Amino acid sequence: MTLDLAVVTASLATLVLAELCDKTQIAAIALASRGSPLKVFAGSSLGFILANVLMIALGGWLYSALPAELIRVASGILFIATGILTLRVSEKVVSPGEGGFLQALSLVGIMELGDKTNLATLALAASTGAPLEVLIGLIIAALLLMGLAVAAGSALARALSPQKVKLVASAILIGIGAALLVEPLLRSMA
Repeated sequence: MTLDLAVVTASLATLVLAELCDKTQIAAIALASRGSPLKVFAGSSLGFILANVLMIALGGWLYSALPAELIRVASGILFIATGILTLRVSEKVVSPGEGGFLQALSLVGIMELGDKTNLATLALAASTGAPLEVLIGLIIAALLLMGLAVAAGSALARALSPQKVKLVASAILIGIGAALLVEPLLRSMA
């Protein structure tokens, strides 16, 4: 069996372009700014991969079973809750080197469900008939994207005081959550 490198490359390019500066990458930046970069990298990469592997493995079932608006509302609420918890948790709990893996895994994994990256993964797997190549492109994209996000979050943590990092991370998470909740209302008004 030979790998179709064109499909791997198309998968990698499509997923990087679809995800670059997306809400899940911004969440990884925020999480890395207040937690262990290695744990956030591992958790966010695994969450990203698992959520998108679901689309490869299950095809369109998940997307058709759960309305996109329900996923958007759940995602918005999760972001806002995480932002509020970021403000409420003591500095001791969110000091660098502690926590991060499970929060990054669950937040990024849930945020990816129903996201444009999920749809791109589904379309790539369905149109190429090469799920292994799509998976390889997905894994490379996840490592690249979440690595960039964690590096940015770590730099943010070094540049700002812990209190400012907490405020910035909370504002980012709450802002993303609010945008996810408000966007459907704005679309319906247009």
